[in-house]
Amino acid sequence: MDFFNLADCNTCGKHSILVEKEIPSHNKNTRLQSIDKQNNNVILSQKFIYPVDNTISLVPPGSNSMPEDVRSMYNEAASVFELSPRSSAALIRLTLETLLKKHLINDGKKHNLNTMIGMSNMEQPELVTEFMDMIRKEGNEEVHPEYEKLEHEWGNITKDTNKDQVLYMFKYINSICDLLGLVTKMHNDYKALPESQKQAIHKRNAKYNTK
Repeated sequence: MDFFNLADCNTCGKHSILVEKEIPSHNKNTRLQSIDKQNNNVILSQKFIYPVDNTISLVPPGSNSMPEDVRSMYNEAASVFELSPRSSAALIRLTLETLLKKHLINDGKKHNLNTMIGMSNMEQPELVTEFMDMIRKEGNEEVHPEYEKLEHEWGNITKDTNKDQVLYMFKYINSICDLLGLVTKMHNDYKALPESQKQAIHKRNAKYNTK
């Protein structure tokens, strides 16, 4: 059973919230700060859940090429990672939806995430699409469990979220933005080349293009 306690700092007067949980003392895998309780068979684990110390977060900062509205969603996902990796995964999925809907598709129509990834496929490097599909897959597993699992495999839905896999979702969205930013810069730099150089490049490519 979990117990929640409210504590006040004697110095600054601000509130803190910690959760306490009884766990077997032989469990060596707990990452929580623990203290002895009553006997050697049970310990009381304690963890502060508010305020969150973001200075120790494993989440990488957002890409410099990330649009501001996408970055805002990314930072929200990062802020809840330590408290709820599952919520964080759902928000990273929404971060990708925001990037696609507002910056890559932007046709004013409503599309689901899978459709938007497909629509952007022809315009983006294959690696970008693969990163997008990995975010979609991992996000779906956290927020869209299949009906059969609801009926027959409830335990699989309520299993603990793999924090390491959620961290990769942050890395994937960062890589997407890095690659898109690099491609955009490359296109702009290429357009700025003298026309004679672009003609020479086109002539060279045509020579080896036998398709």
